[in-house]
Amino acid sequence: MHSPPTNKRIVISGIGVLCSLGTSPEQVFQSMLANTSGIRPVTHFPTDTLQCHIAGEVDWGTDTLEAFGDLSYDKCAQFAITAAQQALQHSGLSVLQQGTSITGIRAERFGLALGTCNGGILSLEAQWTVTELDTKLTGKYPFYQQSDDVASYLGVRGPVTTINTACAASGNAIGYAYDMIRWGYADAMLAGGSDPLSHTVYAGFNVLRALNPLPSSPFGTNLGLNLGEGAAFVVMETLESALQRGATIYGEVCGYGLSNDAHHETAPHPEGRGIQRAVDMALRQSGVPKDQIEYINAHGTGTKANDQAEIAGLRSVFGAEMSVPISSSKAYFGHNLGAAAAIELVTALYAIHRGYVPGTLRLDALREGCEGARIIGEKMEPRRPQYVLNNNSAFGGHNASLVLRTSPSAEDELESSLEKQHVHHRVAIVGIGAVSNWMTPGNGVLAEMTARRRSESEPFSLKELHPDHYERRMNTLCQSSIGATRLAYEDAGWSEQDLSSGQIGYIYGTARGSTSSIAKFLGSIFEKGAEFASSIYFPHTVINSISGKTAEKLGLTGFSSSLSTGGSDGLTAALYAAGTIRGGLQQRCLIGAGDDHSELSDAIDRAQALHELPYTRTEGSVCLALSELDNAQLSGQRIYAELLGFGTAFGRGQADSPIPSAIALAIEQALAEASLSPNQLDLILLNCPGRANDYILIKQWLSEIYPLNAPLLIDLNIQFGYGPSFSSMLQLAAAAELVSNCSPHTILEQWPELAGRQLRYVLTISATINGSYTAAIVGSVDGQ
Repeated sequence: MHSPPTNKRIVISGIGVLCSLGTSPEQVFQSMLANTSGIRPVTHFPTDTLQCHIAGEVDWGTDTLEAFGDLSYDKCAQFAITAAQQALQHSGLSVLQQGTSITGIRAERFGLALGTCNGGILSLEAQWTVTELDTKLTGKYPFYQQSDDVASYLGVRGPVTTINTACAASGNAIGYAYDMIRWGYADAMLAGGSDPLSHTVYAGFNVLRALNPLPSSPFGTNLGLNLGEGAAFVVMETLESALQRGATIYGEVCGYGLSNDAHHETAPHPEGRGIQRAVDMALRQSGVPKDQIEYINAHGTGTKANDQAEIAGLRSVFGAEMSVPISSSKAYFGHNLGAAAAIELVTALYAIHRGYVPGTLRLDALREGCEGARIIGEKMEPRRPQYVLNNNSAFGGHNASLVLRTSPSAEDELESSLEKQHVHHRVAIVGIGAVSNWMTPGNGVLAEMTARRRSESEPFSLKELHPDHYERRMNTLCQSSIGATRLAYEDAGWSEQDLSSGQIGYIYGTARGSTSSIAKFLGSIFEKGAEFASSIYFPHTVINSISGKTAEKLGLTGFSSSLSTGGSDGLTAALYAAGTIRGGLQQRCLIGAGDDHSELSDAIDRAQALHELPYTRTEGSVCLALSELDNAQLSGQRIYAELLGFGTAFGRGQADSPIPSAIALAIEQALAEASLSPNQLDLILLNCPGRANDYILIKQWLSEIYPLNAPLLIDLNIQFGYGPSFSSMLQLAAAAELVSNCSPHTILEQWPELAGRQLRYVLTISATINGSYTAAIVGSVDGQ
């Protein structure tokens, strides 16, 4: 199997930022050095009926706005493009569509990871209704649309993913980008986050009584947070390439950690256990001893619950005395939600580059639970720490922690952690669970193919099957995700004690989250007013709430992420999880994906021309249990299949284009990683929205590779219906069943060409709505 070295050193060679303190790193730094606050009266929308009237707003000049002309981008994407362009210019690196250059990276080797909390929500707010929606505006809303628009604008054609873990999203995005380069899927990545200030989100925080009517003071006695807006991006590449072209290096990403509190959808674990686990993982992966951390840029929102929990979690790692200097940059520019981690990291790295670390404005006395901690006060301190920690936490219980070295050189060496050694574990699929309105839980995927009768089916009810996991008014996507995840871990033979050990990860892919809950929250404001925002549905406007609630109900506290691609969500979750198992970061991981069906999802379909496609729309969730293969065999587990290789690329090609199509690039990557030739494939499962161009491209690729005797190409969406996230994972589950010899005889009635054939290698391909492709190859395991 193709396996690039996992000990590549990844550095940040370009930075870009816009926030309430300015629209460049230098401008923001000078404002911070002058102890300037960007928190001012809100001008974007009326706040007269709310308890708070201040926030950090970006002062965006008309020249910047005019630069986008008539391009149909939400402000979230516009912010992101501006910051990403800055980072590229800062780095001196360019995206090459053709040719080679020491100062450029080929587009297909340049990827993008964007973190966002609310996606294009301003495009829905502009309509102030959730009925009879305008197609042009609604098409700009989806979370995945933001990263796809940025990638299209910049010409990026490598891995493109939206990380949706709310306020930890851009920290997770930087970690994800770090992995994409180390694992060989990209040579360079743009990573960061973007979130504009939203009227409805502001109203949601208002109803939770989390806002501070005065400029906030994290860790101080003035409780509450201020919201902000902005974007920040970094250019990431290998240390070798950065040194080769003489780039300025702002920091080396040494490692990162993710976790979930599994405690509450909006409140952190009071003892900071999730934060502790994320920091411990980051330190372990990086190989940096904890006593070498010289500065911590904390999440520090200013709320009572968050600040106390964060300090408690940090004490668990660094000791009760907590002598490591800490500051919260949110006092300068507010809580920038999904962009928070990236903005805080970029501004801290630039400040350190100039010889300072950020302070914590307006810090008077330390509040209860924070006493004794070494919190940096009002002024920036002259200091150049070598190793720093960047922390962020989120609704849904997600935590992200990054460890960075601020002045790396080629001679520096750390004692390698397990993750950085030349380990390459094999990855097995050991459990499958699927839930939808047409599946009988526990029957397997393919067994339902001819047995199902959609008209006779009833919606899945978690309340009936597992009432202990059910909550009043729990949305259908949460119910199906919890149900599918439980089926998968039970199928794998894992116990509830295994789940609560903190050693099992959970990565979830969803294109849209619970659109029914999002519509109910927005409707509460659009119909009644901002002061009547629903506190019940507000937590579900962040679409990581599905994975967060599943983690909470099942006690999943390990490596935890949630992502959106708009059609390959399941395979992307599988790629991410498999990489962490191969590298030794974790031995077991659950991967899920799901969709719901609502009037809002129908409106999004119409906006993105999906309403005329040939498939029935479906909803539900699929979950797979992954394990390190040797351990699974030693424990006597049934193994469905081995995950052999992945590939991913962005950019819908044309049948007559000289540039290789994204689908061809993704398949070639997967074959190379699996060390297989095209002729060794027995079957191809194609999952796409159903547009004619998708079929033209795949058939063109097949005709070029296989002049004669191409593998059978099957489209399971004809039988199962289509859900952007659900279908991606469902077809991976089907591929695993097909090579495991457990597929039912009924499939032969559908495809008699398979009769009497032993399927050893199956390729599954998922296409996204905007032209990104992810490919995965599964293989049978001898003796199973």
